[in-house]
Amino acid sequence: MSGPRWSDSSVIVYPRMPAQPLGSASRLSCPPAVLSRVLDGEAVLLDLAGGRYYGMNEVATFAWERIVEGVSFGELVERVQAEFEVDEATATKDLAALVEALLERGLAVRA
Repeated sequence: MSGPRWSDSSVIVYPRMPAQPLGSASRLSCPPAVLSRVLDGEAVLLDLAGGRYYGMNEVATFAWERIVEGVSFGELVERVQAEFEVDEATATKDLAALVEALLERGLAVRA
């Protein structure tokens, strides 16, 4: 699996916030100031508050769609493993990095 990746509309340096551990029951949601659409198999997120947009690759799009469905982090890992035939350690590591990036940029919040 090529880990979840995205490109953003500008180069921005974000301060690192201390991350709280993500438990398997943890859930995220999309804040009201973020709009998302899937176009040609890739998610595009628009941060209305910051005026930035982000494009996601296939794996990140798959994860994003599950996040907005409300699945737990543990279930997200399981679904990514099944869909992309990747081991649990890799899926967990890559998804934790994606979730951290989403939280840091305000594109998702802990539910």
